[in-house]
Amino acid sequence: MSFFYYAFPPFYSYVCKNINPCKRMKRKAISILITFVLIILPFLVMSLIGRYSPYVEGNSFQRYIIICAAISVAIVLAVLLLFYYSPQSFEGVPIGSAFLFLLVCPLIGIFGLASAPDLSLRMLEHPEREHLRYIFLFIAAILFGVFGLLLLMSNSFKDKRLMRWLMTAVFILAFAEFSWEFRHHYLYPEAMKEWISQGKKVEDFARHYDSPTVVNIGILGRLIQFSLIIWLSIYFYKLRHINSWSPIVSVIFSLLGIITATMIYFIQFNFPKGLEFLMLFFIPGIPFFLLYWLGVALLTKSKKSRITEH
Repeated sequence: MSFFYYAFPPFYSYVCKNINPCKRMKRKAISILITFVLIILPFLVMSLIGRYSPYVEGNSFQRYIIICAAISVAIVLAVLLLFYYSPQSFEGVPIGSAFLFLLVCPLIGIFGLASAPDLSLRMLEHPEREHLRYIFLFIAAILFGVFGLLLLMSNSFKDKRLMRWLMTAVFILAFAEFSWEFRHHYLYPEAMKEWISQGKKVEDFARHYDSPTVVNIGILGRLIQFSLIIWLSIYFYKLRHINSWSPIVSVIFSLLGIITATMIYFIQFNFPKGLEFLMLFFIPGIPFFLLYWLGVALLTKSKKSRITEH
């Protein structure tokens, strides 16, 4: 649609004014379907590559990396081609939004592992599996950092110095916690190996390595990260850059994340019966998942105003 509008403005305007309402509904339905597919894309790909997970005995670690790399390259190329051949379609889209969308690449890699982290003694047999998980998370953190940098350097905060400095501090804190946390867990196998070599009990390692101080840093990180996601969603919605579904979803899930972090601070991980599912919102990948959804919302926002204005 955007291509025809910029190539033949009068014709496009005429068609938009006289188009069959049924066709408009079909077009809207297709747009909704595409958005929905993009939202669940990590789950769809996971169902395809989960069988190749290195956590499954006999599977090749290298083959899984190649599969994830191929999928990521394909997604990046698709985004680049869309921006190159139809730049008008993304006019008005906040700079850096593509980096939020590209969070799908590391998310696919993590989801494709189809297994929770193995924190048992067996981890030492295949430490590369946990290393790979946190390499994916490091990549996600870098994409998030690039998005934040581009957003803060844009004209969005040109006349809002106080807001720019405040958001800069929040982005730095969020990125710093991600980086520290991922490095901490990346080194988990090495730390466990050293702990055992000192003749200490394996059962005591997790409590030692993930001490209350470490957990509290994670709690602070989640509070900052989820609060930032809420702010970004509301901010972009006020600017008409995203549809209403995005801030609703972001706020609901982010509030659950904030509630979870607060509960962990007071009761540790002793969740009341029936609320154990909240632990899901303390996983470091969840903020990236919400940010990916925000990227989808930014890149799929319909440009209705262009149709009615011309």
